[in-house]
Amino acid sequence: MDRSEKTTLTNMCMIVDHGKVLTIDRQSKHWPGLAFPGGHVEAHESFYHSVVREVKEETGLDIKHPKLVGVKQFFDQEDQRYIVFFYRADEFTGEVKASREGPLAWIKLEDLDQYHLARNFDQDLRLFLDPDLDEHLLLDHKDYMY
Repeated sequence: MDRSEKTTLTNMCMIVDHGKVLTIDRQSKHWPGLAFPGGHVEAHESFYHSVVREVKEETGLDIKHPKLVGVKQFFDQEDQRYIVFFYRADEFTGEVKASREGPLAWIKLEDLDQYHLARNFDQDLRLFLDPDLDEHLLLDHKDYMY
């Protein structure tokens, strides 16, 4: 039995500053809408270093001590596993600078529901905010939170 499978590894980071979170309005045809910064893990790159790099590329910020807070997984159109590592960072340096990924904005957490969120991002928020949850599995159109 083969125990390996093709997998896409990605990350997303909730950056918090004085009750506000840094959001990106993704200008993507595949996943448009408001979400947190993040992106793909490159070959032979650690998950930690990938989130630090992606945040820098998309926001201009250097995050310090990002903490892993959850994992989301689902199967894409080709039935390949897609994993997103969710991080939270409360320390950072630098100046916010948007990238080609989309405009950035600091928004109060309680105001996020007033914006057009990326698909399923409202469910992703639960993993960022609920310390009793750490895994989100989308499987056969069913939604599981652990």
